[in-house]
Amino acid sequence: MSEQDTYVRAKLTEISGGLERLTTILNRMIEVISKFGETQEGVSGLASAVEANSGKLDELIQMMRKVALAGPVGSKAGEERTVSSSLQAVLDTLDSQIHEGAIASDVAVKLNDAAETFEQKAGGGPLVVRIQRWTRILRTYGRVDPITPTDLKKLREDMREWQRELAKGK
Repeated sequence: MSEQDTYVRAKLTEISGGLERLTTILNRMIEVISKFGETQEGVSGLASAVEANSGKLDELIQMMRKVALAGPVGSKAGEERTVSSSLQAVLDTLDSQIHEGAIASDVAVKLNDAAETFEQKAGGGPLVVRIQRWTRILRTYGRVDPITPTDLKKLREDMREWQRELAKGK
């Protein structure tokens, strides 16, 4: 064998090794791309499941609101006591949800829902206006800001006053 043949053979061996490495890398890339495809299919399946569940939750919330608005059938005094106790339950739930470090925007949504419930069941009035006032105050906070301790204290005092008003039968 000549020196030139040896050189060509060495180069061919080097090229062959490079092709093998390139083939290995391409095979790995194909595996990664197929995993991406599988992951994307899984994510789209989860997204559709979340959408379906969200729709079901919306339906349940609407049905619960209709049931709450319908209320039980009974005497006028019984209905008033039921409305009063359900409104008291709304305030009790609010009281348990308002705590140190609570996000103002979340509490504003809950207060707005409570005001809507009061308006639907009790027909509005000054109590609804005061609850909506707190909703507007809390919406002045940033999206993820907690309620300041001063405002939290004032809100709790107002909630106790609202509960007293309900207990009196206003």
